[in-house]
Amino acid sequence: MATANRSSALLLVMVLSGGIAVACGMDRNAGSEADEALTEAPPTWMTEDEYRFGDSAEEELFFTAPVVRADPARGRIFAVDRRNHQVSVLALDGTLLFRVGRKGEGPGEFINMRSLRIEPDGAFAVQEFGRGRYARFTAHGELVGTTPGPQSNALSYQGLPVDLHWPTGGSYLGTARIPNELEAGWGGLAPVTRMPVVRIRDLGNGRWSAPEPLLWMDISNRIHFKVLPGDGPGDTVWVTGSQPFGDPDFAQFEPGAVVVLRSKGDPGTVELVEVDAGGDTTWHRRVELAAPRRLTSAMVDERAEMWVASMSGESRHPPARLREAYFDGLYQPEYIPPSEGPPVLTASREVWIRTPEILDTLRVYYAVPRGDRTGVPRRVLVPASLWVTDATATHVWGTRWDSLGMPHIIGLRLVPPAG
Repeated sequence: MATANRSSALLLVMVLSGGIAVACGMDRNAGSEADEALTEAPPTWMTEDEYRFGDSAEEELFFTAPVVRADPARGRIFAVDRRNHQVSVLALDGTLLFRVGRKGEGPGEFINMRSLRIEPDGAFAVQEFGRGRYARFTAHGELVGTTPGPQSNALSYQGLPVDLHWPTGGSYLGTARIPNELEAGWGGLAPVTRMPVVRIRDLGNGRWSAPEPLLWMDISNRIHFKVLPGDGPGDTVWVTGSQPFGDPDFAQFEPGAVVVLRSKGDPGTVELVEVDAGGDTTWHRRVELAAPRRLTSAMVDERAEMWVASMSGESRHPPARLREAYFDGLYQPEYIPPSEGPPVLTASREVWIRTPEILDTLRVYYAVPRGDRTGVPRRVLVPASLWVTDATATHVWGTRWDSLGMPHIIGLRLVPPAG
């Protein structure tokens, strides 16, 4: 990884770390209740095993790292297997209905899949990372066409490439892509702590507007930047990863909207902000997830030892040096952040929030209905081994890895509270 040029980065750091303020659009629907956190105890839902796919030689159901999306109206699920450049569509009995995609740049081919969109009539589209390019298919898997999107390598914001998401009405939403060394403040520069969500508009005749900021995300404490000496004189190895106790803003995109999750407010509380392509805030909700828990030295030491153990077989550095590098870049807040990672936007029109709370072998999630400002969300206990990627009114879907490291698609039935 090359060190960023200091002179070219100075203006960028001034802008992204707070030199320019950009306001969101006005909240058209928000009232005073939008600023009230949850005070009523949420009902707790359980889950039961029901579906498990991914180990059938007869159906050729073997995946590498599938992202599961549900289509409850037609009783089927989609497995987006990015490493194999394929989407497999399955019935709920495990039957493979069809597959689309392969590696390539041609129609219906993909280089780097990212997300999948299912339309109300069952048609679907698959988008590639960063480029805005996506392929459209009928409900039965026939290719309709491929939309190239703007030439994102020609689009930039303050010299940074722009990562485009789903379009709507001729507009794309996206984010600037910030190099790790700039975000961490490598080379004596101030760390970059803000990242814009931008809009790019179709001006016609193959022309696109310059990216314009709609809102700013606070990304401080997002990456864990660890520095180790390299093999040669003056060489340095930079090891990055996510902060184990980080509290950055996260965003999830849908056509015409972005939902931002913020954890830097009151301990134990998150904010959900939904902004449309016009820059208007269409939903704002504070949710108190749990009583604040203080971060202890035992929790920190446990995470540190796990990382040192994982690196000991790959690095020539002794454990003491690895541990030192780990703590040099570690963010240690007073309270454990109430959520982990980005929210999940589900087929049930809910925002699922993963929390760090684990009860025995079950992880606590909260499901907040989109647009709801005052209702009590669901508190759902899900096996901690499940990576949740979608949910319907009756099931939660995700991926679980077995003892051999093989992924399986899992569907759990949601069980409401007794009474």
